[in-house]
Amino acid sequence: MTEAWVSAGIAGIVALFVTGLYALVARESLLKVLLGLEILGKAVTVTFVLAGFLLNDLGRAQAIVFTIVVIEVIVAALALSLMVNVYRQTGSLSVRGIRRLRG
Repeated sequence: MTEAWVSAGIAGIVALFVTGLYALVARESLLKVLLGLEILGKAVTVTFVLAGFLLNDLGRAQAIVFTIVVIEVIVAALALSLMVNVYRQTGSLSVRGIRRLRG
């Protein structure tokens, strides 16, 4: 029974990782890049929880996951503030619009 849960968990982690990586590689919009980063972060947190479950050390895994979540929130807040400034300057959130900006 545990083997089925582990296989399902690994499949979910791989699906999250591939989805997040695709969103990063596509790079059409800054919003997609941010969502890709967040999805990759969720794949990492699920990986830590699954590893903690398999190694029978959920306490340490949860502490690491909590730290990762706090870091993700800070990164998301900073990225969103930068995206607001880019939108005010260019009128869009496209990556091409950022390349047109001059320092």
